[in-house]
Amino acid sequence: MKEYWLDTNVALRFVTGEPKELAEKARKIFKGAEEGRWRLLVHPLVVAEIVYVLLRFYKKPKEVVASVVKELLTLPGVNVIERKAVMKALERMRKAPLSFTDAFLAERAAATGIPIATFDLDLQKTDLAELPLDS
Repeated sequence: MKEYWLDTNVALRFVTGEPKELAEKARKIFKGAEEGRWRLLVHPLVVAEIVYVLLRFYKKPKEVVASVVKELLTLPGVNVIERKAVMKALERMRKAPLSFTDAFLAERAAATGIPIATFDLDLQKTDLAELPLDS
């Protein structure tokens, strides 16, 4: 089966329905994936960009963005790289004052046991951050 990396712009046209001409093409792309004619691969960086655009440009609330993106990523024919971490990050982002990127990093830290070196105050509030400084 042929595979395609999904770009942010196709996902956004599908989700927002704007502009109509491109949204219709995006719908056909997802329909083909649903029908098994091809598979769409989604990288976590693309998820981060989708989330960012929906939050910043479209001014959607985090709860709505998390739900919409989760729904998009569970459509038939859509394969998400690091799916488990991405889905957990969307949930963490919804519940905490974290960006998707920080939430994803937190999920990777939790899964690997490797702490996050960060100055981000919200990440420092988790038990996943640790600054590697000699005292």
